[in-house]
Amino acid sequence: MTKRHKDHYRRALERIPWATQTHAKRWRPEWGNMPPFIRRAEGCRLWDLDDREYIDYRCALGPIILGYRHPRVEAAVRRQMENGVLFSMASPLELHAAEAIRMNVPWIEQIRFMKTGADACMSCIRLARAFTGRDHILTSGYHGYQDWFAVNQPNSGVPAALKAFVHEITYGDVHAVEEVFSRYGNALAAAIVVPCEWNQEDNKAYLELLRRKCDEYGTLLVFDEILTGFRLARGGAQEYYGITPDLAAYAKAMANGYPVSAFAGKREFMQALEKTVITTTYAGETLSLAACIATMQIMQSEPVHEHIFAMGQRLKSGFAEIIAETGAPAHAAGLPPAPFLAFDTGDQVEDQTWQDHLFNRLFEHGIFPNERWFINYAHQPDDIDKTLEAVRSVLKDMV
Repeated sequence: MTKRHKDHYRRALERIPWATQTHAKRWRPEWGNMPPFIRRAEGCRLWDLDDREYIDYRCALGPIILGYRHPRVEAAVRRQMENGVLFSMASPLELHAAEAIRMNVPWIEQIRFMKTGADACMSCIRLARAFTGRDHILTSGYHGYQDWFAVNQPNSGVPAALKAFVHEITYGDVHAVEEVFSRYGNALAAAIVVPCEWNQEDNKAYLELLRRKCDEYGTLLVFDEILTGFRLARGGAQEYYGITPDLAAYAKAMANGYPVSAFAGKREFMQALEKTVITTTYAGETLSLAACIATMQIMQSEPVHEHIFAMGQRLKSGFAEIIAETGAPAHAAGLPPAPFLAFDTGDQVEDQTWQDHLFNRLFEHGIFPNERWFINYAHQPDDIDKTLEAVRSVLKDMV
C-alpha cells in the first residue's frame, strides 16, 4: 500500500467501520499490493489514488456488465437528470423499465423495484410467506445480510429463535434437499437458491430437483438471480437452464452499476402484495431506472452475452494453457462469464496461500483479479491476452 493510500485508509478507519461500505471491498493485508481505493473507472479499467491503471475483473462485485461509464447508459442518465430524480408520485419510467426487463425475461408477469439485492431477496421471502401462510424457508447459497439468512452465522445479532424457521443447506446437496422437504415440506413457504455457484458447471439437475420438490409440496421456488440475472444470459439463469421459478430477485448487472434491484414473478404470487406491504421511498428513483432501461435495450440490440462468453472462454482456456506450461498445482474452472483459476494442492490452507500470492503479484502487474473473474462487454482480446501474460509471468516465478 502506497503512502497516499495508507494516509487515506487511516483517516477512513477513523470515521467508517472497515473503511468501506461493503464487506467484500475491505482491504486485505494478504493482498498488500491491492489498492484500498479506486478514484475512477472506464470500460474495463480502474485507476487508483496514485493513478495506477488496472484491467478489472471485479466489475464492482458484478454490477458492471457493459463496462464502466458506457456512453449510452451515461447519456440516458444525463437526459433524465434534467427532469428530476424523485417525484411525489410514480414516474412513467417505472413502467418503461418493467417493460424493458420483460423484453429480456419474458417469463416475468409482474415486477417491483427496490434498491439492493438484499432488499429484493427479502421481498421474495415476504411474498412467499404471505402467499402460502407458512413460516419455514429453505436457503441454498448466499442471499445477503437479512435476519432470516444471517441467523445461522455466529454473533449475528439475530434472535436465535428464528433458527427454527430457516433450513440452510450446502449448494448442490441433493440429500439435504430431500431431508428438508421430508421433514418440513408442508411448512415451507419458499426454497430460495442461487441458481449458479459458478464453480459448479452442471447445476441443472439440482435446480430440477428443487423445482419438483416445490411443486410437490406447494412451496414457492425463488431464484436469487442477483449475480446470474443478465450476466449468465439475457434472461438470466431461467433462460440458461430452462427452469422457471415462481419468484426471482435481480440486482447486479441490471443497470450497469446504478443502484436498483427488483423482485418479480408470476402474477398470482406478486399479488400477495395486497396482503403484505413492501415499500420504500427510493425504489422509483429515476436515474437508476433510466440506466436500467438503457442497459436492457443494449442487451437486446447488441451481442453483449456472446462477447462476454467469448472473452471468458478465452481467459479460461488461457488459464488452462498456462497451468499446463508451468505445472502449477491448479486447474481452470467456472462458466465463461466468471471463470477462475483454482489451486488444488490437496490442502485448503496451501491453496489459499497460492491464490493470495498470485493475486498480490497480479496487482503489481496492473491486473485487478477476483475470486470469480467477471467479464464485461468492454473487455477485448488484447485485455485478456495482457492479463494472461501477467498470470504466466507470476506463475512461472511461483512454481
